Amino acid sequence: MNPPMDSLPKAHQTMILAHRAMLRDLDRIARTAAALSAKPDAERVGHLRTYARRVTQIIEHHHQGEDEVLWPRLSERGADPAALKLLQQEHEELEESQTRLSEAIERLGEDGTGGDELSAAARATHDLLRTHTADEERELLDRLAPALDAALWKRFERDMVKSAPRWTLSFMPPWLSAVAEAGERGGVPALPVARLMRGRLLRRQQAAFGAQF
Repeated sequence: MNPPMDSLPKAHQTMILAHRAMLRDLDRIARTAAALSAKPDAERVGHLRTYARRVTQIIEHHHQGEDEVLWPRLSERGADPAALKLLQQEHEELEESQTRLSEAIERLGEDGTGGDELSAAARATHDLLRTHTADEERELLDRLAPALDAALWKRFERDMVKSAPRWTLSFMPPWLSAVAEAGERGGVPALPVARLMRGRLLRRQQAAFGAQF
């Protein structure tokens, strides 16, 4: 049984919320792209393309931080090599899938052409990411746990914030807050920003996905 969310280091909580938000939006992208293929909407295509680019950039940054900061530090600390190898291999698979997703985003036409391709690419990335995030969350609490401590989580958090694109400073807080359940707000960075920017994020999502999502 997993420990309560609020007992985990803040960066660990943030990671779990980010996983949820990524999966939710990849599902929305897949469903919206399929709908646009059947019923084109040039304005929505533009908003979907912009939003989808942001989601892929967030996922790429998230995995880059793990590859360049978290996994190397864990390896130096003697963390379980089999667990690290599993997560690194899954990152490689996801990188290939995300390349196809990014290409499909750019090929989406205002007349709906490419919608089915984008839907399939988003669904493929979603399914790989769902497996990976489940494995990662399990391993961080299991085989990798002995090499983790508050200091390493803090370093990971600091490096992720430092290397993040500037636009994420106003995007990430409400994006993460939207998937946080009661008692999970500790994983949401900059709660005042989350509250302030919530409306803007909702408008962006409605423009990209429609009110039905």
